[in-house]
Amino acid sequence: MAEIERSSPTWLAIERYLTKRRQEAVDSLIRGGSNDDKRRGEIALIDDLMELGKADAEPPPPPVTY
Repeated sequence: MAEIERSSPTWLAIERYLTKRRQEAVDSLIRGGSNDDKRRGEIALIDDLMELGKADAEPPPPPVTY
């Protein structure tokens, strides 16, 4: 996988979107409801995606081929 250009307009837009979505999920989790597990999963996924943009992030595993 190629390095993510953290200063590119595309990554900055993705980062803003993910930050907003994460906050919405946290707010929903705080309010409580029947989808709490879904919100926790969404937050975990967003955190994983945001980790990709960090300079010291480990590269993802290679794709599985059959």
